[in-house]
Amino acid sequence: MIIPMKIYCKQIFLTVMLSGICGTIFSQEVLRLTLKEAQDYAIQNNRILWNAGLSVSEAQKKTWETISVGLPQVNASVNYQNMMGFKMSFAGMDIPLQPTSNFQATVTQLLFNGSYWVGIKMSKIGEELTETARLQAELDVKQQTQTAYHAILVVEENKKILEKNLENIKALAKSTEDLVRVGVAEQTDADRMKIQVVTMTNAITTVERHIELAYNLMRFHLGVDTETQIELTQTLENLMAAADVNQTLLAEFDLDANYTVQLMDGQIDIAKMKVSLERASTLPTVAAFYSYTYKIAKSTFDMSPNNVIGLQANIPIFASGQRYVRTQQAKINLEKAQNNRALLADQLLMQEKQLRFNLKNALESLELQKETEEVSQRVFESVSRKYRQGTASSLDVTIASSDLLMAQTNYINAMMQVMAAQTELDKLLNSR
Repeated sequence: MIIPMKIYCKQIFLTVMLSGICGTIFSQEVLRLTLKEAQDYAIQNNRILWNAGLSVSEAQKKTWETISVGLPQVNASVNYQNMMGFKMSFAGMDIPLQPTSNFQATVTQLLFNGSYWVGIKMSKIGEELTETARLQAELDVKQQTQTAYHAILVVEENKKILEKNLENIKALAKSTEDLVRVGVAEQTDADRMKIQVVTMTNAITTVERHIELAYNLMRFHLGVDTETQIELTQTLENLMAAADVNQTLLAEFDLDANYTVQLMDGQIDIAKMKVSLERASTLPTVAAFYSYTYKIAKSTFDMSPNNVIGLQANIPIFASGQRYVRTQQAKINLEKAQNNRALLADQLLMQEKQLRFNLKNALESLELQKETEEVSQRVFESVSRKYRQGTASSLDVTIASSDLLMAQTNYINAMMQVMAAQTELDKLLNSR
């Protein structure tokens, strides 16, 4: 059976459209990530780290550029000259000058230059500093991703708490309405319950907005577009159980392993190289050259050789004290860099003590908030039973509900503070 052309074309068009739709649906995959997977994904895709990696490549090319200055340099040129019929008078004769054309190739080689070798060392130090800056940026992205991961879990947990409390309040509100209908409770009690329902519903709506903002921040750190769906596969309890807080507290602080200190040490090395660079400016520069000229069109009198080889030396003699003053300035900058390094070390040691103190306080606060949350839960359940039995008022329920919500929120926030304090201390300790 032969299919008519129009029907056949419609089938092809429909097939293509369905394929495109299915492809779009299946391409919108959900990113399901643990904390470690989220950090690894951010390291691979974060745009800030891309730029840091490009800076490393740029520094490597800069080093090669500096090295290439001391390697053989080859240049070529071609020229043509026409004297426009000019005649040179010589011994009573007029000699016409013929047009000339030459091809010249020159090879130069730097033999000695003190500034050249110092420049190579400075370029390599700069390359190392760029790599250290990249590692520091990577550590920052990991910490930021971890903080965003924790923030999402906290606001989602707050939403669960609000929804659970809303469910309890709705149940009490319904029973209150039933009691009002039979004349056991007053309408005021029912109105108070309705207000609690509305207040908690609005709170849930606000938290939902915060959740979306938290996910957008996570998308930014991961380097994905705003339409990407993300699902976190770990909970606060999982992360708290996996976090070895005691190990963090017992870890020693190696000042030299801190990236900020390493960057400062690199600045000191560069300052030292600048002193050497100013001293090297007083040394001579020696270069060798070779020149070959191929004469395409010769003049009437041509006495220039085809091959020339030679040496050139530039010797600094007197600069009215400029080089000496620049050397002294470089030494002053070196001393300032060393003082800044000592100041940074003192600041980091103080920061270490403060962060350890913060983490210990956060742990103590977590234990206290956990006990408070358990007590508030028992009080709310007791008041709810009494309210159903008619021995407690709606105001008692409202107060117990507010206390429970505050205790639950404080407990979740205390968990967040512990993880945030540990993250800050891990970053200072350079715990990758």
